[in-house]
Amino acid sequence: MGVPSQHKLDRLLARLRSLLIPSVSLGAILDTIGSVNPEGAVEKLFGWERERLLALAKGAATAAVTVLAALIASTVKGEVKTSPLIVYLAAALVLLLLVWGGFILTGLRRLAEEYAVALSIIRRSGPGNERSKAKRWEM
Repeated sequence: MGVPSQHKLDRLLARLRSLLIPSVSLGAILDTIGSVNPEGAVEKLFGWERERLLALAKGAATAAVTVLAALIASTVKGEVKTSPLIVYLAAALVLLLLVWGGFILTGLRRLAEEYAVALSIIRRSGPGNERSKAKRWEM
């Protein structure tokens, strides 16, 4: 097994970034320009990203609640037979999951702002706008 190529590292970083920073790629947005209904296609792209973010946030919250319920149940029954460090680490995990879920939900506002920008790009690059088509091919 050799050293990973730069392309593979870039793809890995992009996937990890998608767990923290919500966005739709510019390439995907530009690909909608030639479609029959580019505004509808952009809306669909951003709808998919919104649903993905909501699923991630719900998953993080569910995991946090599950760990918290297990901690509470074990403590109430008096069945905690582990070191206090493990209990504190589990509590920190709950906090981390809740913060991550909240961070994802606050990213939805940024996604809405990006949606407006994407629509303006599509409208400027639409049919009949020959100047914008020439600029697009220069990129």
